Amino acid sequence: MGLLSINKTIQKQLDEGKSREDIFSELTAEYPADTVKFAYCLASTPYRERRQKYLKYNALLFLLLIGLAGLSLAAEWPVDFQQSTLFIAIKFFVPLVFSYFVFHFHGGIYRLVGIWCLIDLAESLLLLGFTTGAGLAKIVVLSAIVVLSFFIARRVFPNLGLLGPRQDSEGRYLL
Repeated sequence: MGLLSINKTIQKQLDEGKSREDIFSELTAEYPADTVKFAYCLASTPYRERRQKYLKYNALLFLLLIGLAGLSLAAEWPVDFQQSTLFIAIKFFVPLVFSYFVFHFHGGIYRLVGIWCLIDLAESLLLLGFTTGAGLAKIVVLSAIVVLSFFIARRVFPNLGLLGPRQDSEGRYLL
């Protein structure tokens, strides 16, 4: 069973009013080998109240990621096509991919966005990327993205860690 079909099944059952624990026990009884996948999908699906409460922050993060893609390109402008442009393309497209998952409120991406942008921020600071207007704007946007992504990850998805769903002291997954 793939992650997309698991997410659709979980979302449908949550919309019907089933509890997360019931969904988890039902799915693991049917597919016991995919227990970690089910726990991950449940932990990365936000509660309706939290989704509504942090929707504005999520929209701001989405817009900042779109802006980061443009600023990454502007910071490298003019592009010298005689040199390798692979890293410029990666720095342009990765925030766009992140913005897709942020738009869909997928919990597994927020900590990854924070780490990616933290590394990009360190690189920009170490390479003196703040000497131009675009470079300075990029540093400000990266700082805002790091704060927002970790904030949303902590508040909306508290049961999801960097490497998967968290467990309690008895080894049960926190959903």
